Amino acid sequence: MYAEEIIQGIRIVRPGNREGGYYFVENIATGACFTLKRIAQAEGDFTVMYKDSFGNVMVNNKNLKITFNKDEVMQFQGYRSHVYFSNDMSITALPMKDIQEIANKTFYNEEQKHVVDFVRLVMSDYNRAEFLLRY
Repeated sequence: MYAEEIIQGIRIVRPGNREGGYYFVENIATGACFTLKRIAQAEGDFTVMYKDSFGNVMVNNKNLKITFNKDEVMQFQGYRSHVYFSNDMSITALPMKDIQEIANKTFYNEEQKHVVDFVRLVMSDYNRAEFLLRY
């Protein structure tokens, strides 16, 4: 079961139990998306994917192997490496901290309130602030 809410144009979806699962944050205005997967069995084990409003995609799994159109298989060589596909899409492998900092800088339009702090993984609205993840 997942909980979903929209705060000032930011859609936040998180697992009901908060011990594992996917956390999804989407900026409805810009199309930017931040996804975090937490594995309940491994404390602090996260997989992060961020797509900015320009279509740049970043992941923190440097060992990821991607199959595209059933015949293109790509694998990263390490952090800061890129995988390019025949449809002009590319994905970059970066450390989680780098992705979090990029998301904090590029997720919002100038006039939007920063509802989620991606570095600290804190969500806030007018009356409350809470951690997206409880450690």
